[in-house]
Amino acid sequence: MGRFRELARFGLVGGFNAATYFGGYTAGVLIGVPYLLSALIAFALSASLGYWLHEHWTFRGRTPTVRGWLSWLLAQGGATGLNLVLLAVLVDGFEADKILAQAVLLPVTPVVTYVVGRRWVFSRA
Repeated sequence: MGRFRELARFGLVGGFNAATYFGGYTAGVLIGVPYLLSALIAFALSASLGYWLHEHWTFRGRTPTVRGWLSWLLAQGGATGLNLVLLAVLVDGFEADKILAQAVLLPVTPVVTYVVGRRWVFSRA
């Protein structure tokens, strides 16, 4: 039951972060920021917020640390790098709509980051 609750909390935080990311990305694109730069800015904001929420609530760890935050950013960065490659393929390779392409890719990052976060970043929890 404990792991189910943890997954539920991860999903809630992840949903909130996905909305934060997608809102920031969409706002950037709509005001003319290049789509990949919009994705990077939205990533930095949502990943930092996500670390704090996961540390305090999802995995109920200790006080957030710079090392933990940097580890989380590295894990998120890997997943986001995969997202950016797939986004570029959809937008530039298949001429998909920039916003629709990102919406389709939203599930990629949470799956990767749960596994990596649970085993590496928050493993002491």
